[in-house]
Amino acid sequence: MTTHTSGLIRDSQVLEVLSQAEAFANGGLGVNRVAELTGRDKGQISRVLKTLAESGLVDRDDRTLKYTLGSKLYMMAMRTKEARLGTLAEFRLRELVAQTQESAHLDVLRGGRVLTIKTISAAKELTREGWGGFVAPAGITASGRAMLAGLTDEEVKLWWYEHTQLSPLPVPKSTLPRSRQPIDPEFSLQRPAKNLQSFLAMMKQVRNQGYAISDGEFQTGIVDAAAPVRDVSNKVVATISTGVPKERVRDQFDSIGQLVTAAALRFSTDLGAPIIGPT
Repeated sequence: MTTHTSGLIRDSQVLEVLSQAEAFANGGLGVNRVAELTGRDKGQISRVLKTLAESGLVDRDDRTLKYTLGSKLYMMAMRTKEARLGTLAEFRLRELVAQTQESAHLDVLRGGRVLTIKTISAAKELTREGWGGFVAPAGITASGRAMLAGLTDEEVKLWWYEHTQLSPLPVPKSTLPRSRQPIDPEFSLQRPAKNLQSFLAMMKQVRNQGYAISDGEFQTGIVDAAAPVRDVSNKVVATISTGVPKERVRDQFDSIGQLVTAAALRFSTDLGAPIIGPT
């Protein structure tokens, strides 16, 4: 059966390429490089970029002839529900940074990946790398696990077969901040657990303790902790997370887990989530 990719999807591939770290580092990308990264014809890419520039979705530097994402995309992005969540979460993220002296993040689940939509950096981080828009495989991150634990076991099974077992999701190294480079060259093929049963057991543990931990599975030497954020309907819509050097937390995961849990509960209350007492 022959399948056809729509023009919109093809155009979105070009936009995704322009959103990668390489484009930021080099002040944009030229037609040849975009064609190389997308595996498409240079003439076709040139026409696509011209159309996107005319619509304001990309900008073209007349001196370097390089293309970057346009301001119209920013205007559109600021009207999304993710942008609203990020704005509302800022105060709670700053509270967590003050408590941990580490950066704090607001993440959402998008398919098989976790998307960071807001980061407040710790003051000690003199080099602040871009986290907004950063994506990572959900199964090996604390944020992904915390959000997935908000699903039923049947929903988790469906997620597993769709996003993990059948189609591993690669993360291009060029899109990773230097502090979160892959643990090993096979990063793109890692699974969130050895099998579905072990992953379901992990989900049960996360539900019981109220937070998720990733102990060096995503960042070597870093313990990541995340807790779910719920909205007025009590649905998990995001997580608040942070990462602490292993030498600081050692195996005392509960200390950092309780901090992210408290931050997530406060933000959930801000969003109107029902207050559920101890059972």
